[in-house]
Amino acid sequence: MYQVNISQVVGGNMSKPDPTWPTTTCLYGWTYDYSLYYPTITSQLNWVCEEDWKPSLSQSLFFVGAFMASPVLGWASDRWGRLPIIVATNVMGGAAGVASAFTNSFVAFTSFRMLVGMTYDTHYFILYILLLEYVSSEYRTIMANVPPMIFLTGGMCVMPWLALYLHDWSTFAIIIHASQFFSVSFIWLVPESARWLLSKGRIRDTMKILKKAAHVNKKSLTSEAIKELEEFGRQHFVDEENQASVLDLLKTPALRLRFLVLCAVWIIVTLSFDGNIRIIEHISSNVFVFFTLVGICELPSGLFTMVLVEKVGRRHTASITLAISGVACLVIAAIPEVYTVSILGMAMLSRLMVRMCINVGQQYCVEILPTVARGSGIGFSHTVGHLSGFISPYIVYLSKFGEYLPHTILGLVSILGGSICVLLPETLNHILPDTLEDGETFFTGQGYCYNPCAGSNEEEGDVKVEPETYINTAFQDHEDWEVKETAAEEVEETRL
Repeated sequence: MYQVNISQVVGGNMSKPDPTWPTTTCLYGWTYDYSLYYPTITSQLNWVCEEDWKPSLSQSLFFVGAFMASPVLGWASDRWGRLPIIVATNVMGGAAGVASAFTNSFVAFTSFRMLVGMTYDTHYFILYILLLEYVSSEYRTIMANVPPMIFLTGGMCVMPWLALYLHDWSTFAIIIHASQFFSVSFIWLVPESARWLLSKGRIRDTMKILKKAAHVNKKSLTSEAIKELEEFGRQHFVDEENQASVLDLLKTPALRLRFLVLCAVWIIVTLSFDGNIRIIEHISSNVFVFFTLVGICELPSGLFTMVLVEKVGRRHTASITLAISGVACLVIAAIPEVYTVSILGMAMLSRLMVRMCINVGQQYCVEILPTVARGSGIGFSHTVGHLSGFISPYIVYLSKFGEYLPHTILGLVSILGGSICVLLPETLNHILPDTLEDGETFFTGQGYCYNPCAGSNEEEGDVKVEPETYINTAFQDHEDWEVKETAAEEVEETRL
């Protein structure tokens, strides 16, 4: 608290405190204003004044948990399957989240939040991988953006008002995390990735899933298609690749460069995204309204992403959106605080752009990394991204020394990230790489300005009959599959 003479303040007709005033510890405890906000763990345990570092440390350790677990769980999804990891991480995160609601100490709360952090990212990106491994390139962008767009928009618009209605942080935590236990039903409702099963040489399990899908969709799965699938599995997936890890992504030059650039971009995107969320309290008087507006941004971000990645390409969309987000942050840093509407407008623009870049980045990781190490690679890239999440609370904390500092840092870093994105290959209309060899040879012959929307999309080294050709047999008429198979064979013969 400020150590000043109250009569002088009143007599001087001052409405705001002077940062140069001397301070002292609060002698009579704390009284919190709940007219707009509700009781939180911070107010419950008085993490203020000399202990105001505890909320930031608690959230940083949340990301430490993600940093520790994401690469391990990503590897586990490559080793034992997508579905078991999805269910296990949801159950673990739900249990830890519910338990955190009953804590009354910093150590206990932070420990449970760290456990939640170990699972929160993995159960999302593994489910995302499973989804995209089931669709062909023509539908990949739709499936990569529509589900997150719908559910994130709905969730982010509902959550702040649910929290305000409940008016209690622990009840809110219980409701939010208890919903994760519904993931147990995935064991019966969600099939394992047929693409992953095929990469492990589990042809029989693959066929069981595809036959069920064909039956549900009333499509034909002929004996010829089954034989072709079995032959494909024997030819393209060898035993040593069944145990591929993130280290294998670093053994060849092209795949190594792409993977390292993905990691660097993910660090910057995570920092920008998390930082944008945390500075809400510094640019809006009503965090609930602003958080709702941020949630509404999910809807146009998904729609714009779907259009741009198909019309402009993945690479240029990621580069442009991240750079614009950075420019918007710099504008916020330069605008005087009195121009609230302008600041909110730029904040919304920055949030929209960084959300679009994340949409592209998530799809990028799936499309660049091969099936045999996709979970490991994405887990590791997200892990290094969480390093920036570890420091983002402290970047926001710099606002105590200057309101312009957080936005300036985020702006410059985002612009740097936009320039790095051009080092990634363009994956528009490309099939997913499955083997390590595919990861090295696909997307070759591209310049930094290459855009498939502006010219020919033919490149060397990326034509093969992929598993999705066979997998899609369970979802379409066999005659359509035969046409695709014949066309692929003709292209291959021409090249030979």
